[in-house]
Amino acid sequence: MRDRTRRDVLRATAGIGATAALAGCLGGGGGSDDEVDALDAPEGTEVVEVGPDGNYVFDPEELTISTGTTVRFVWLSGTHNVAVTSQPADADWSGHDTIEERGFYFEYTFEVPGRYEYVCTPHQAQGMTGAIVVEE
Repeated sequence: MRDRTRRDVLRATAGIGATAALAGCLGGGGGSDDEVDALDAPEGTEVVEVGPDGNYVFDPEELTISTGTTVRFVWLSGTHNVAVTSQPADADWSGHDTIEERGFYFEYTFEVPGRYEYVCTPHQAQGMTGAIVVEE
């Protein structure tokens, strides 16, 4: 009877550990209050999620905004950047070339109308590209 009780405890403990590990992989739990705050952008600010759910995407992939709109890029997984590949001739957006980790964010206010295209350099081959169309 003693071995059975010990075995039952070990099984239950293993099940709890596996559940916790799976929740971490799926994005359940974890995270920080800063991350939640980063997604809760001020009114009038648009949000582009960088690597949501560990996927190699920007969400939305293409965003249409009006001039003067601020866009907040929020990292939801790590090892990503926002490298500008094209923009209107008179624009000066530099994106964010530095590779960052989950929880990081930056903002930019788009003042010049036109199409801005960008990639995540480490994941460009996996199709991690995005665009912002700024309309007057």
